[in-house]
Amino acid sequence: MTLRGYLVWCGICLPILAWGQEGGGLEQDLVSLPIEQLLTTEVSSVLKHPSELADAPAATTVLRREDIERMAATSLPDLLRLVPGLHVAQLDGNRWAVSSRGMNGFFGSKLLVMVDGRSIYNSVYSGVFWDANDIPLDNIARIEIIRGPGAALWGVNAVNGVINIVTRTAQETTGGLASVSLGNVERGKLGLRWGQTNEDGSAWRVYSQSHHRDQTRYLTGSLNGSNRPGDESRSDRVGFRADSAPGSTTWMVTGEGYSGYSGGAPMPLATSDDIRGHHLQGRVTRLLEDGSLVQMQGYLAYSWRQEAAIGSVLEENVADFDLQRSQELNPFHRLTWGGGVRQYHFDSIGSSKLAFDPDSSTANVINLFLQDEWQFRPSLRLIAGAKVEHVPQSGTQFQPNLRLVWTPAAGHTLWAGTARAVRAGNQVDRNIRYGGQGISAVPVQGNPDFGSETLISQEGGWRAQLSPTLASDLSLYRNRYADLETIDYNPSQLSMSYYNHARGTTHGLEWALDWQAADNWQLRSGLTLYHESLEYSQTPQQPSLISFKGGFPTRQAFVRSLWDISARQRFDLTWRGAGPMPARGVPGYGTFDFRWSYRMDRRTEVALTGRNLTGPEHEEFARQPFFQQTAMRRELMVSLSREF
Repeated sequence: MTLRGYLVWCGICLPILAWGQEGGGLEQDLVSLPIEQLLTTEVSSVLKHPSELADAPAATTVLRREDIERMAATSLPDLLRLVPGLHVAQLDGNRWAVSSRGMNGFFGSKLLVMVDGRSIYNSVYSGVFWDANDIPLDNIARIEIIRGPGAALWGVNAVNGVINIVTRTAQETTGGLASVSLGNVERGKLGLRWGQTNEDGSAWRVYSQSHHRDQTRYLTGSLNGSNRPGDESRSDRVGFRADSAPGSTTWMVTGEGYSGYSGGAPMPLATSDDIRGHHLQGRVTRLLEDGSLVQMQGYLAYSWRQEAAIGSVLEENVADFDLQRSQELNPFHRLTWGGGVRQYHFDSIGSSKLAFDPDSSTANVINLFLQDEWQFRPSLRLIAGAKVEHVPQSGTQFQPNLRLVWTPAAGHTLWAGTARAVRAGNQVDRNIRYGGQGISAVPVQGNPDFGSETLISQEGGWRAQLSPTLASDLSLYRNRYADLETIDYNPSQLSMSYYNHARGTTHGLEWALDWQAADNWQLRSGLTLYHESLEYSQTPQQPSLISFKGGFPTRQAFVRSLWDISARQRFDLTWRGAGPMPARGVPGYGTFDFRWSYRMDRRTEVALTGRNLTGPEHEEFARQPFFQQTAMRRELMVSLSREF
């Protein structure tokens, strides 16, 4: 029997067998967090101190532990698909394009992504190598997503959004966990974890994960006689986390190492990228006698990547330290301030196809921030703040933020804000030297004078608990950009180069509606509408293009059903769809995902997951530089997990 046939039989037989074994003695609620409690969820990334989601003065979504467990997701980007305002597109078997409020692409540069406050974006193109950040999903406590600028607190490159992945404390993961997944695309995923609490209340955990993902398919035709693009991937990682006992002074230490390879579908031959890296992070938090909360955090990170398609090696070392203090001066006034320093050291080994000049560089980024919160009356709050950040080659950047929050009635919050954010130039913008071999006949040269892209944003929203069973979250925004990146012809060098020759506006709507239809059934939905108008600010030399123009669908939507069949069984079904991107030649698509799970006892769960179930194989984004266009396949996967 083929693997596909085996999985189909599993899909038919497992629910039938489970139904026959139903029994009592196992309490399991569908809605671990009922609709009426969703807005009380803690969020810390919006104001850099803990607060409730209901009070957040920004377009904010929190994916909680319960959400993560029930999604038909096998990677971090998959988890982000059901967030209004985000666009997640899988490019091939291991590469992704993820952005907030427009301008998406593999080299997208306006979204800051962190894990426990540690930035995972790279200085090469100011984006995220998602294949190198295959974090075990079982270790995640929640994911906080802020759409819109967050630069006043988080700095340069937090332009269109901020994502902070918060991992579980060691106290939350004591004991053992073993999990295994097998499918027609997910060829094998094995996870092991062990945690223990010490006598003094401190705790630790260690974990490992191995992951093998199969190839996609070419969208049309084949290459070299095969329709398999060679974009499979493998990764192995080990890590640990230790947390102190709760108290006025707490600490956390975490570390991880990984290695693997990511196959690609480049032209004209299929190759794979070797990747490896590690990090070590520590944080100390102290509650002072006056009620102030002081936090110190530092980390070291290393990444190495051999880009086989272009024959070059990219290596980066990062050292970061920051300090912040949040103090309630009186019941109506809170002040949060801090600063930090970050050092990037970049090394590369070039090839005839691609190199960097210089091939090695070091950059020191220094920042200070201040945020002032005033409670004028119980229903009205004002937040004002700014960050001053010095970035080499971009100079000193001032990024202010002003927010107003009004609570006219219990369960209703109206907020509005305006902010300025900056995207600084990176290694690709300034230093790349692409020889134009194999991919294009036109060379590309970096521009040492490339400046910063700037954003002025106005946004507002209404967050409401309409009834005990119905919650709504609506956001509107208008973004004005200046000095956007373009790629124009440079006649003096007979090549293409990067310039700040574009400007434009984007505006949109994001809406989430959650309804608890019954005690054991919940419906969640989301809608994203987007429009952009980008143009040249000066007449460019031809040929030319505006980077990332047309890289975001004008509409997206999803509907998700979460149903507890019984105390042991859950069935979750999701429809998601994205409109076309005509400027990129990408049609729209809609598809279904599902996850059925059966808890055999308190410690053992089996699950069947299906993804991309309707319609033919489909593309999710346009072809990117160095890679052929591939299509996403139907997926079926069986998973088994056991706590011990």
